Amino acid sequence: MKMFDRFEKKSISFEKPTGQKTEVYIVSEIPIDGGSFGKIFKTVIRVGNLEEMFIVKKYRSNGSIWGEEGAQNSAQNAFKNYYLAKKAGLKVFPTFRIGEDKKSILMTAGFSDDSICIGSNTNKGIAHFERPRIKEIENLGKFLTAIFTEGIKAANNNISLYDDIFFFIISKTEPTKIDFVLGDLDLLEKLEPINDIRLENIKVIKSTLTEFCNNNIDPSFSDDFFSKVESCYEQNKNDIINSYKK
Repeated sequence: MKMFDRFEKKSISFEKPTGQKTEVYIVSEIPIDGGSFGKIFKTVIRVGNLEEMFIVKKYRSNGSIWGEEGAQNSAQNAFKNYYLAKKAGLKVFPTFRIGEDKKSILMTAGFSDDSICIGSNTNKGIAHFERPRIKEIENLGKFLTAIFTEGIKAANNNISLYDDIFFFIISKTEPTKIDFVLGDLDLLEKLEPINDIRLENIKVIKSTLTEFCNNNIDPSFSDDFFSKVESCYEQNKNDIINSYKK
């Protein structure tokens, strides 16, 4: 088994759903996280004379009961789900391509010199990046409105959300600004248009934000943060329930 499951060759192509392929040169790969489906690498690629950092998710085949075919199926499923979410107008990363090995995904990196990116499916909170817990969020009201609206939009397109789907992009400057993206698409699901899933989606968002609070918000701010989360959740819940009465 190759060290850290790095690519066997330095040049590899990644493909859009249109079939357009771009060959890139792998400059460096640093493993940064992992989960049930695979491993995450911070990867610098070169196209022509331009170098840029991306995230590559490599789906698990070694040590997996599903083997090579399972890894390829998982990558293809995430690839399909990305374009399902994008077609619905949901907030996803601008780049999401499948590798020629059919078991790796190249996606936009959510972190930069000015911000860090925290997944809702990991225990690596803000402290992992040697940052203090958050004591204030400048755009909290706008952020909460946007993320709960995203859950409603997904439900209106019969898309069911789950706890692992969100990534949070957090500024390094203070007071903190926060944004989100639907980044982990392994378990995204489109349901038949039979049941209204708006209530379920906003419950998932409330649960995700509660976990985010526990892992990243300073105790001095946590009560205020969660109070605003609860208020936004209740408002959305009441709006949904009232819509049934019309």
